Amino acid sequence: MSKPSIECQYFEHVPEHSVAACRECRYAVWPDQIEGHLQKQHKVSYKEAEAVGQQVRSWAGLVQYPSELEVPTGAPKPVRQLPVYTDGMLCQFDSSCCYYVARSKEAIRKHWRKDHQGWSAGKKRGRPSRTRQKSVQAHMDKGYRLVHCQRLFSSRHGSQYFEVQAPSQDGEGPEIVPVDGAAAWARVGEQMAKAWADIEKRAQTTIQEGERDEVNPWLERTQWLPYLVGMERPDLLACIEEPVAEPDARQEQQAEPVEAAIWAAMDGLARFSQASIIDRIGVFIRLEAIRTEMHQTRFQPLQPYMDKNAIVKHTRPWQQMLMFFARTQKEHGWKSPKYRFTRRQREAWEVLIEQAKRSIEGDEEDEAEDMDEEREELDEEMMDDIDEAIEVAEEEPACLEFCIALLNHRITRREYDSPLVCALAVLGVKEDGWKGPEQYPPILSAVIKIARFMVVQKGLEMSGPEEDSGDETDDDLDDSAYESGPSQRRRPKGCLQLVQKMMDRFMVRGSHSPMQWMLDLRTYGLKIHYNTTTRGHVEWTNGDEQTPQQSIGSA
Repeated sequence: MSKPSIECQYFEHVPEHSVAACRECRYAVWPDQIEGHLQKQHKVSYKEAEAVGQQVRSWAGLVQYPSELEVPTGAPKPVRQLPVYTDGMLCQFDSSCCYYVARSKEAIRKHWRKDHQGWSAGKKRGRPSRTRQKSVQAHMDKGYRLVHCQRLFSSRHGSQYFEVQAPSQDGEGPEIVPVDGAAAWARVGEQMAKAWADIEKRAQTTIQEGERDEVNPWLERTQWLPYLVGMERPDLLACIEEPVAEPDARQEQQAEPVEAAIWAAMDGLARFSQASIIDRIGVFIRLEAIRTEMHQTRFQPLQPYMDKNAIVKHTRPWQQMLMFFARTQKEHGWKSPKYRFTRRQREAWEVLIEQAKRSIEGDEEDEAEDMDEEREELDEEMMDDIDEAIEVAEEEPACLEFCIALLNHRITRREYDSPLVCALAVLGVKEDGWKGPEQYPPILSAVIKIARFMVVQKGLEMSGPEEDSGDETDDDLDDSAYESGPSQRRRPKGCLQLVQKMMDRFMVRGSHSPMQWMLDLRTYGLKIHYNTTTRGHVEWTNGDEQTPQQSIGSA
């Protein structure tokens, strides 16, 4: 009998929900958290954990992000790989659309108060009479129904319970977890022991000063450790997660409507900017936008993504950085990295927040007029193509202004004087360490390419629907760490000249900008990656025959 593959020794594919479940822990694990899970929960070496993670992520159809996960409804058959609980309480106050399941009366009461117009079992103060106690108890008993339940993930995203059918009695279904008697107390003891172990492990999640002693040229080059020392990795990872706009009865994540509006605005801005690259400019502007040096002649122009939908994945780093700013600019109870906006960045950020709040409150009076003007400026045929997938939101121009302000920052002392470099450092954090030269350069490439799209979009907006011949100053381009006053130089007339000027000012090497930091770090990471011996993998085929195979190419 052939030996199972290494990833199947630890994980099992759950195709009906497109997740990977840990065989021993019996809950699903997100693909990007597999290495950390194996190292922390199962004491697996980093090499083996990395090999398992690569193989699991190659499984077809796995859910990658919380927004892609669909929690089951309607009492499906239980998932064989997960335990079944018999003490689930299914809310009955709106059985046609509410599928909330809890496993304690405190949780179900909290759900009633929060999601059913503040309903409460006992509404009067004081000690209730026996008759009223019976009435309240009867009312509560009608408010939920006992069901069998499961959950996919153990915590945070996807950890809400859902109703399932009772397992079959033939012994082949999933295991039923005891909820009473000695077995239940034993389970409580195991949970307490695990909770204590988690407390002890929490100290390991803090970025320690001692990590500096490890010989790591990559960390020495990025300087992430001195900047983030003392921070909690879970807090840093949580601050860049995708937000939700509205509370979900089945989702434990807190609603963040402003953050969700900014996330959507960045997505819309990236899509619209890519459409402009395709439909609104020619090859000369695209040749300018691809430059990495001040006086450089390029022969391959800036290209949009071949698959228009691929921009969703490549926009994510920008969205995560905006979430870092959104969650650290408001009051929070965790230790966050320090950074400081310039005056122009602060003003642009405040406008973005205001526009996001207006979009939530439904203040869209000017949006229709803006759309009409935009449609008059562009050809009807071009707009038909763009309108298929893009709707210009009011907050997208504010998002563009803030992103350009982040890029247009001259670094005069330290790299981490730039808020953009600070946010990029948070993107380098993993649960169990740091993203290395194999994983981080692709993130930088996505950030750089979307930035080029936005520079072209900014040039189009500054030049207007027609190439003006008037003389104007270029206040919009003046910003630095010195906070110098507006320049009185004459503004270039066309989009080509505007893009050329922005590229020279803050998008190429020699500009001492965050973009130069990204370009240099990406080059350094790729040199390390391509000059490091590639690890080989051994696979067993045809019984005892061993076929050594070597992975070639970048990760």
